[in-house]
Amino acid sequence: MAIRNILFHAFEGQAGQSIEDVAFSLAQLHGASLTALCVIENMLMPSYVVPYVPANIAESYIDEARAAARKIEERIKAREAATGIRTEWRYHEGDIRAIFAQHSHYTDLVLLAQGTGDDVPIGPANNLPGDLVLTAGRPVMVVPWHGASLTVGKRVIIGWNSSKEATRALNDALPILEKADAVKVLTIGDDDSRHIPGAEIAQHLARHGVNAEADHVADADGSPGSALVFEAKDFGADLLVCGAWGHSRMFETVLGGVTRDLLRGMELPLLLSH
Repeated sequence: MAIRNILFHAFEGQAGQSIEDVAFSLAQLHGASLTALCVIENMLMPSYVVPYVPANIAESYIDEARAAARKIEERIKAREAATGIRTEWRYHEGDIRAIFAQHSHYTDLVLLAQGTGDDVPIGPANNLPGDLVLTAGRPVMVVPWHGASLTVGKRVIIGWNSSKEATRALNDALPILEKADAVKVLTIGDDDSRHIPGAEIAQHLARHGVNAEADHVADADGSPGSALVFEAKDFGADLLVCGAWGHSRMFETVLGGVTRDLLRGMELPLLLSH
């Protein structure tokens, strides 16, 4: 499957600019169209706060948000004219999770911000990537709020554990892997001298024209997420592909897990599928 339509979260600040940069770069590489989705959440305040705030604060918030959205639209349209990349602008007000879930069904790839940082919309949009990957039915690429490279997908590392989630993520990433300069399939866990873990999936990739190497590291410190990040740095990766929420969301939130750890401490873009 080729990537022909990319949906990205359009918002203010440096993090919003980073997503926009990556979106246009990927669209150019894959010959894709872009859909910029800007969502303004209605301001909801606890009843005990209402008596202590100005009566028109919600109205002022919406007015300011709409004005900011118009500036973002103008910037994106100017970029469309300069690059020739077809871009559709969509603006909505309401529940950001429900709106993104709906629009994600009509695209090939969703780009979101990490969800933390000084200028990333928090509150309603916080933890949006971790939630949306469960409902979108599409791969979600999460861009760190700082340090993202424009050349996403040149050197890719794949976290592989033979799970349903990892299988879906790897196959969702095939259009990117086929254009990559270097791909590594990484397995983490106990050593097995009988075979090289990941060799079978590397063979599958080879049949798609992807020259991937298989590697394995022992999970000595009990933190697969840390091992993935370390190996990604060592490989010079600009994209990490993983299955998301291999355990239940509640289990990983309470007791910890790879998905949660990667989303919290990510230093390079992640492509996640569930």
